[in-house]
Amino acid sequence: MTLASNITRYNRAAAVVTAAVIILQTRESSCFSPTAKGYHIGCNFAQRKPTNLRSNGVIDIDVVDLDADDEPCLLGDNIVASCDVTSGDSIMNEVQTMPPPRRGTQTKLSAATNLGKCICGAGSFALPHVFLKEGVLGGTLAITICAFLAMNTMQSINRSRFLAVANEPLISPPTSYVELTKLALGDGASKVVFSLTLAASLGVCSTYIVFVGQTLASLSADAMSANIVHTLAPNIDETTWEIITAATVLPISLVRNYGVFAFTSALGVTAVLGGILVTLAYGVLVDPGGGIGEALSAVSQLKMWPDSFSDAFGGSFGTIAYLFCINFLTFPIINSMKDSRNDYDGAVSSAVAVIWMVNALFAIVCLGFYGEETQDLVLQNLDNGPYLSALKILLCVDLLFTFPVVFSSGRQILENVLLDESGKEEEEETMSLALSRATITSGAVATCFGLSQVGGFGVVANLVGGVAQGTLAFIIPPAIAVALSRRSSNGNFEASEISQWLIGGFGVAVVSSVTYFTLAESLG
Repeated sequence: MTLASNITRYNRAAAVVTAAVIILQTRESSCFSPTAKGYHIGCNFAQRKPTNLRSNGVIDIDVVDLDADDEPCLLGDNIVASCDVTSGDSIMNEVQTMPPPRRGTQTKLSAATNLGKCICGAGSFALPHVFLKEGVLGGTLAITICAFLAMNTMQSINRSRFLAVANEPLISPPTSYVELTKLALGDGASKVVFSLTLAASLGVCSTYIVFVGQTLASLSADAMSANIVHTLAPNIDETTWEIITAATVLPISLVRNYGVFAFTSALGVTAVLGGILVTLAYGVLVDPGGGIGEALSAVSQLKMWPDSFSDAFGGSFGTIAYLFCINFLTFPIINSMKDSRNDYDGAVSSAVAVIWMVNALFAIVCLGFYGEETQDLVLQNLDNGPYLSALKILLCVDLLFTFPVVFSSGRQILENVLLDESGKEEEEETMSLALSRATITSGAVATCFGLSQVGGFGVVANLVGGVAQGTLAFIIPPAIAVALSRRSSNGNFEASEISQWLIGGFGVAVVSSVTYFTLAESLG
């Protein structure tokens, strides 16, 4: 294989990493949404194509528009101009004839809205239980610290993009997390980011399996209500529902035309916002009733701080990181903005501030409603009448169809690593290649199911958020910032590095503590 084709394959993989969003958070269908104009990654992000081959072997990617009739390639590859692996000569010819890059279209407000969609998702329903473990003041402090540091490192990543090419004015800033990490920290660190994005993608999908399993199990076991799940499938346990969920998402995860999932965007927004509003209304008007004032009064009777260090980290902090640490989603949003250098920091600040306030108030009020009885997912504190059960089923259906969209980024990473598809057109796909892809998909879904058995939604979200997303948010960005600072100062220490070292140290403490205490709790 030629050097140029190796470069092209690496860039395709880097594009996939940018698309992962996974994960995150989840992360939900409002963030990973297909539209009528063709599948796009994240929150109305623009598509990209390679426009310049650098002397260091990295292909620049700039924002362009796709026609409405463009047929998507594989997820990840669809954000470059072609899914083909071309020769070095053809790449250079394309570089010489490529038109000037076109700028993104998102405004500051649009970017802030999209960031908010990516942060807020199904994980919000686990926050009341987090505050139960952390204590009211402890939970408030934890969500404030996590939100502030996530905001800080997302902004740091954007600044690092420009600092990485500060001495090369003809080269545009990096357009993927892997590319920036490679420029700042080298190949080894870029592979770590690549692997962590895979872990986040599969980890987030495992939380979907847990969410659906727990929700349907609670409906199935409720003989007092007239909900349809108990009527059709009474008294089925959570593990069985998780097996059924994994078996359901397996065939739809093989789908590669994501236009069939176009309806999930509106469905996801409706389900999540509806779930939050209905949960609050139910607590105010039905159980326990008495209004928000009574709920806030009840909060004062609850514990203010966590009982132990284990409760603070092993039981909860990673779930907060699961919500806010969407740093690996920053590049698609940045690439889609008109003026990311000047507007992105403000967009991040606005989005994080609003979502922080909404989620903190939601968690505190719900904790006031249910106190020590607050469940792992607060939806389980609601009864299962016809309307409430319909809402819960709607959330489950949304996650079932969101699963293949989020999962596809991890699947594509595995296919890029394990399969040699160079030189193959889509219509040239052989039976052997199709079987190989199906095997990889089956293994990845099985991995998601295995992760779902670690514990409940809060435990799995805590592990995924605290380890994979925590590393990508609290360790990698400070390391990049310090490396670029040393490079610009000829290896000399600068005072600005102190804050980055502190954030990095906090990240190491969080990742190691969450990993240890979560595994100790789930295994012990």
